[in-house]
Amino acid sequence: MTSSASDAARRRPMLWLLLATLVVLQFGYPITLAGTGWTVVYLLAYVGVVVFSVHRANADRRRYWPLLLASLLLVLGATWFAFRQHDETATSAMLIGVGLLQLALVVTLVGSLVDPPPRARTIDLLLVAVSAYLLIGGVFGVASALIELANPGSFLDPNAAAGALTWQGLLYGSYVTLATLGFGDIVPVSAWARSLWSFEAVLGTLFVAVVIARLVGVAGFAARDTRGGDATGG
Repeated sequence: MTSSASDAARRRPMLWLLLATLVVLQFGYPITLAGTGWTVVYLLAYVGVVVFSVHRANADRRRYWPLLLASLLLVLGATWFAFRQHDETATSAMLIGVGLLQLALVVTLVGSLVDPPPRARTIDLLLVAVSAYLLIGGVFGVASALIELANPGSFLDPNAAAGALTWQGLLYGSYVTLATLGFGDIVPVSAWARSLWSFEAVLGTLFVAVVIARLVGVAGFAARDTRGGDATGG
């Protein structure tokens, strides 16, 4: 096994860690509605994202400071929010930390898709692509929640108690929009809210059609999947 191939194999467990953590975070958020203790447990799951970010920062010096600073902001914001969960400022700080780290990771992972590392195999590209897709939904969920906090009433949910929308509800709405499901239970009302979700729907469609189809469907099953040497038989 070549050095580049062994490096790719060593990076794969970190990609699995990131994907598993994102699945827990992006779809396990209802546990935060069960009380303070469960919210803390949920926030602790972000350790997996931070560990991956630090590992990626050490491996890619071009992303070193953005990833480390975003990780630090997340830790500070999440800690503040853990003690002041009903404080809008603490909630905003937590969301900003989450959003910046997720955005930094999206940029890093999309860069890996555009210019795959040498000897990266299809499984690596699939893990990167799925993780990036989940992160995009998280970024838009954070942006939606911040818009709602700054301008209450930007989104409407007739089923919410007293019409109040939480960040949990807007994270759900973000993924419904990203997947273009169009349930219509949460509706963007303000101009910026409509613009944001329109852009998310377009971006989500383009991501699936262009990034995954191009890199995995066209280039994924070539020499990068060949075991025991390169495509020329070396």
